[in-house]
Amino acid sequence: MTAAVMANVEAASRLYRAGRLAEAIDACRAVLAAEPGRFDALNLLGAALFSAGQDGAAREALCDAVRIEPGHAAALTNLGIVLQHRREWPAAARALRTLAAMQPESAAVCSRLGTVSQETGDLDGAVRFLLRAARLDPGPAVQWYNLGLVRMLAGDLAMSSKDLRRAIAVAPEGGLAYVQLGETLLRLGRLNEAAGVFRRALRLVPTTSEAVNGLARCGRYRAAAAHAFGSGPGTQKGLAVRGAFESATGYGHFCQRFIRTLRKQAVPLQTIGIFGRESWREEDLDQPVPAKALVNFLIPLAVERVPGLATVTFTMFEGTRIPPAWRRLSEHSDLIIVPSESSRMAWAAQGYPEDRLRVCPLGIDPEDTAGGGPVPTLVDPRGRLVSSYRHRFLNVSDFIPRKNIDGLLRVWLRSTARTDDAVLILKLGKGNNPAFGAELGELVRRTEIAVGKRMADAAPVVLIDQLLSNADMTGLLRAATHYWSMSHGEGWDLPLSKAGAMGLSLIAPRHSAYVDYLDDRVARLIPASVRPARLPYSEQPYPPFHGLDWWDPDEDAAADILTAIIRGGDTGHPSARDHLVQGFTWTRAADRLLAILDDAGLR
Repeated sequence: MTAAVMANVEAASRLYRAGRLAEAIDACRAVLAAEPGRFDALNLLGAALFSAGQDGAAREALCDAVRIEPGHAAALTNLGIVLQHRREWPAAARALRTLAAMQPESAAVCSRLGTVSQETGDLDGAVRFLLRAARLDPGPAVQWYNLGLVRMLAGDLAMSSKDLRRAIAVAPEGGLAYVQLGETLLRLGRLNEAAGVFRRALRLVPTTSEAVNGLARCGRYRAAAAHAFGSGPGTQKGLAVRGAFESATGYGHFCQRFIRTLRKQAVPLQTIGIFGRESWREEDLDQPVPAKALVNFLIPLAVERVPGLATVTFTMFEGTRIPPAWRRLSEHSDLIIVPSESSRMAWAAQGYPEDRLRVCPLGIDPEDTAGGGPVPTLVDPRGRLVSSYRHRFLNVSDFIPRKNIDGLLRVWLRSTARTDDAVLILKLGKGNNPAFGAELGELVRRTEIAVGKRMADAAPVVLIDQLLSNADMTGLLRAATHYWSMSHGEGWDLPLSKAGAMGLSLIAPRHSAYVDYLDDRVARLIPASVRPARLPYSEQPYPPFHGLDWWDPDEDAAADILTAIIRGGDTGHPSARDHLVQGFTWTRAADRLLAILDDAGLR
């Protein structure tokens, strides 16, 4: 090592510390040109490149540095930071675990490992690392706040509240910790404590909307508890209902349907939105009613308890068993109601008591089949009207790995040719994801490589990525002849069931909720096998399903089905319309819900 080289490295380091990143990068590269493989220059180059926003090049330089000096703490730290930024979670975990073995007393490393574990869906692992970080360095409030937040997500509400109180004790001016503590206390049913905590948050930051909403929920919960149903003669049985009835989600949709149907049956209702302040728009349902239970149309994490009212959770899951966090959170519900046998089995498989599980199938939307918006005029990428194609396949999905859009596209590439009289209408997402275009483009690129065929050589695909109203969605369904799902698992699948009620021919995997309302008489069912839940083209777990399984539809069988339809060998399939419209009405669903509550003594 010459003095000149050492001087050049030191000069590059001074440039980096001064924020002159371009000059520092050039200086490091000059050193490496003279002495390739020099560790300190590679490490400095990686840090400078990352600071300059060139994280891909930074990753390469730091990987080279770590290969040369596998035990160098600074290089491992820098590499871990870059990999976290690039969301390369498994690689980041490997680098940080190596660093943790070298620096077992480092709270910062444990904290980073906790963050990485949380991002991969390993909430229990995140708790372990964050707890160690907090014990190693108990001074900063952020250590306890992060631990409390992850413990809440992991379903350990009692410990979460203790950690958040510790964060507040260290930094009593931190309004965010008060808000999270209030939310946790509401989940525990400690209403008066939660209200006091929200008030303290508002004294610190009067414009904190989460605290305002939390206080609103406290007020409505108090009113509901004050009108709890008694046994007096002539008292009309009512229900308090909480759900996301203003949101464009599956939970929001079936919550709305239940409310409308129960109102038609003159059931007294009080509706409470997820934020507490929103009201049911169609009529005044804000006033308390005599009720024994609060029925939550929500996932277990969002359920809040009201003293004096039983807690009922109407929810679902799309895998073979629920996450451990859901199991812990479900303990706070007196009754879990799910729409399908597969969801019931998912709770039972994780050890939830079966005597507290009930199945209430959802309704399907026949009343919308005669209404809704007009059929949209759609044009494929080649300029041809979609309506002119004989076979028009539709899929409506959130753009998430569980929907298996990669599998759908692989089968489409394998099954179709440019000359086929077929088109795929793909309605993805709700138009609220700025990264949607880049993410879909990358998925298409990897799919083309996997199949060895370009999308341009298959039948056309028409993409729709904006939020549609219910009326517009009905019009879109009318534009298709077939509805096709390749999902890895469904709690119900409202778009597919509605498509079937409208007379579209159905193609779906033989798994999860599909088998509750479809069979070979009314749909083309694709065989499926249980597999670990992974991200597309990766061995990395899908974070919401960390350590869990879902179903992989048989792509060969799906390709055979599509080929038979498009090439004319398929002789047709009976419609599912009558089966669904007659067998799965919202009136029947509401009657079943009321019967479940009556049988349990909760109405």
